[in-house]
This record gives sequence, C-alpha cells and structure tokens, in this order.
Amino acid sequence: MNISTADRTSHLSVHRLMPSLILSTWISAILLITVGGIVRVTGYGLGCPDWPLCYGQVIPPALIGAWVEFTHRVLGAATGLQIVLIGVLSRLYYRNQPWMQRAALGTLGLLIVQTGLGGVHVLLEIPPITGWIHTGLAMLIVGLIAVQVAGTLPSLRSLGAAIEPFRNGRFRAWLSGMVGATYVLLLTGSYVTRSGASLACPAFPWCGSDTPAIRHLIEIQMLHRYAAFSVAFLTLVTVIWLLTRQKSPGLTWIAYGMGFLLLVQFGLGIANVLLRLPMWSRVLHLTVATLFWANVVILWTICWIRKQEQI
Repeated sequence: MNISTADRTSHLSVHRLMPSLILSTWISAILLITVGGIVRVTGYGLGCPDWPLCYGQVIPPALIGAWVEFTHRVLGAATGLQIVLIGVLSRLYYRNQPWMQRAALGTLGLLIVQTGLGGVHVLLEIPPITGWIHTGLAMLIVGLIAVQVAGTLPSLRSLGAAIEPFRNGRFRAWLSGMVGATYVLLLTGSYVTRSGASLACPAFPWCGSDTPAIRHLIEIQMLHRYAAFSVAFLTLVTVIWLLTRQKSPGLTWIAYGMGFLLLVQFGLGIANVLLRLPMWSRVLHLTVATLFWANVVILWTICWIRKQEQI
C-alpha cells in the first residue's frame, strides 16, 4: 500500500505533537491530585452535594466550598479530555507500538471507571472506601501516563541506550519490585487517611502509643511506616546503583531526584505527625508521593523499553 505525502505529514505531525500532549496531561493529572487533596483536607468534599451538576447548576453558587470542589471537577474534565485525545491518536497513529496503544487505552478505561466512581463517591456522601479506591485509581492513571511520558519524550527514551545497569536482569527485577512496593505504600497511606489512623501514633519513628482501644488504628499507621521504610531501602539501593554503574547525566539527575523526593516525603510525613496534620503538609505529602511514584514508573519504563529494543 502506498502512503501519500499527506499521510506521512500527518503521521509526522502527530508524533511531534504527542510528547508535548502527554507531558501536559501528566502535569494536569498531578495538579488534579493536588487539588483533590486540597478538597479533602479543607473538608469540601461535599462542596457540591450533587453530581455532575453543583447545587443543580452548571455554574455553582458563590460559595467557597462549592468553587473548591468545582475547580477540582473542571480540572478533572480538562485532564480527561486530554486522555481521550491521546487514546484516539494512539489508536490511529501508533499501530506499530502496541505497548503505547495499551497504555493509552488502559488510561482511558481507568478514566471512565474513575469518573463514575467520583460521582458515586459524592452521591454516597464521600464514604472512606470509595475515597480509598478513588485515590488508588488516580495513582494508576498517573502511572500509565508516566509510562507514555517515558516512551515518547526523546530525552528519556535515549537514556536506555546509555544505561549499563539495565542490561542486568536483577536490576530490572529490582525496579519491578520497587514499582509494586511504591504502589502498596500509596495505598497504605491513603488507607491511613481514610481510616482515621493519621494520629494513632503521635511520635516518630516509634509509635508513642499502645492504647488498646485504638490498636487497629495503630496497626494501620505502623503498616504504612513499615512500607515507607521498605521503599526507602529500595530507593537507596537504586540510587547508589545508578550513581555507581552508569555515567549518563540524565540518569544521574533521575537518581538525585528520587533521593530528593524521598527525603522531602519523609520530612512531610514526620511533619504530619509531630505538627498534628497541618493542611499544607498533608497536601504536599500527597503531591510529593505522586511525583515520586511517577519518577519510579518512568525509570522502570526506560528499563523496559531498553529490554524490548534488545530482543
């Protein structure tokens, strides 16, 4: 089959557009999670008590809570439209890259579920279980967009060829375990918040409490801390491995970035406990967790793409 000049030009234009579109979508998704955190910590989860309208209106009334929640919905709609566009373009122009189509369509499928769940969450008056699932799905969406970021940005794709550790199967397995452990950490953190266990342990690193009446809350809080220390160990080994086994400036920056985000995240977690959950640290804790998660997924994707290219 002959491909016309117009078709070639169209394909080339889309492939030039996609990295910027995917990066924009990734940033929008992280902002959406941050605003969602603001909605939660300010107690404005029912700022709009109905869905999809707000007080039965397209434009909400002049109430602070309504506009905080409405801003979250608008940003969610903008992010959703970008995800739909990526899904359509991937289906049309990335037929020779099945992994790209799967990531884009997977993100679109999760978006549909997430949108419906968001409506249910409001209509059921924000029960903890739907909020926990909502956060878990949001992180999966960010992770799948991060996969596409790593797979389309030339500056990231080129890192695979320069990375000596990625030829080591043990390193790839280590990164896969790190991705799984980080996601579990995110889920335990969200469960701590949704279960009311955030201040079950008033000290750090020890719990500082052994009250029998809240034993189950203490166990939830300590489970999250154990998961955090596990991810910290995995991260430390990964950073050392990257800094000592390769000489790529890009990978060096990723390694330092992971280490920096880990330190900041630990500091925010400690601030949450010792300062008794100030709003600013709670929102930043969620945002930095999202950035760290995306960083880990991007590194894993670079490794995975490198493996595929060697097959």
